[in-house]
Amino acid sequence: MNIREIAKRARVSHSTVSRVINGVDTVDPRLVRRVQAVIQESGYRPNFQARALARGRTHTVGLVVSELTGGNPFFSEIILYFERAAVEHGYEVLISFADTETRPDHAAVCAARMQERQVEGIAVLTFGMEHHLRNFPIDVPLVHAGSDRDLPEARNVRVNYFPGFRDALKHLADFGHTRIGYISGQLSWSSMKTRYEAVRKATKAAGLGFDKDLVAECAHTWSGGAQGMANLLNLSKPPTAVLCCNDVAAVGALKTLGARGLQAGKDIALIGFDNLTISQFTQPSLSTIEFSPKELARLAFLALMEEIQQTEPKTSFEYKTRFVLRESTCAPRLGTLS
Repeated sequence: MNIREIAKRARVSHSTVSRVINGVDTVDPRLVRRVQAVIQESGYRPNFQARALARGRTHTVGLVVSELTGGNPFFSEIILYFERAAVEHGYEVLISFADTETRPDHAAVCAARMQERQVEGIAVLTFGMEHHLRNFPIDVPLVHAGSDRDLPEARNVRVNYFPGFRDALKHLADFGHTRIGYISGQLSWSSMKTRYEAVRKATKAAGLGFDKDLVAECAHTWSGGAQGMANLLNLSKPPTAVLCCNDVAAVGALKTLGARGLQAGKDIALIGFDNLTISQFTQPSLSTIEFSPKELARLAFLALMEEIQQTEPKTSFEYKTRFVLRESTCAPRLGTLS
């Protein structure tokens, strides 16, 4: 069934059918009802993609995120809120998962595949591997987020990590902590390096000394957080408070504390990063630094729209983190952790 056959059955011109399908409001309502009845009866489905390509617009954008096998819900929320923003603006989303752990340049490869599928623009929200987009042959607008540097090939939505870490460190300093550990992700990742620098700067802003020996570099995963906390507790003089690079690592750290008979918020202070939903339901509930996937997805989509529509002047999109206080912090415990 095609437009001409619909027109023949409805006893109208094929141009009238086209106007009805495209929602043109100048068509006689009686003809609209007649055409719609034939469409419903025949089960006809317009090929919107083909028509969009013919007009040179697909109203489709690409979203590249890190693969989800590690169980981190952050990226599933990125997908949800990015797609909601796209639907509100009349766009469809083509999603690709970049396996950056086994192939660092996979985000760029995914972006190239999306370009072949005629997307109008691409948001790369893999966090830490955006430098692989440099000099990559992508001819559609690109947006990435979370980096402390701009790329000539892509628009950057900046993330200001400092406010959240500043307030978290001030909170710990006010409690009397002086030995504060940090469970960091891989510092070869630019986003993790940026968080590390924000922690170092915030520690000094709180009037505390920054001790590199209290930094445990590990995978930013459940098991990585568990191992990172074990490494810190095994020190001859462990920290009395620990910051984590994300909430997933913080939950892993909670597991290690429990295995050693220790409790966050009583024996040691613990602070995560992301403010994922799970942080409200841990025991105790997790103090954390909010890095909202909802807001980040929204800003990334708006930046991508400006690039696609060639809006001038450009908006300076920046996400500012903030500290969220719950139950997992406390004053330093007398004695030595073991």
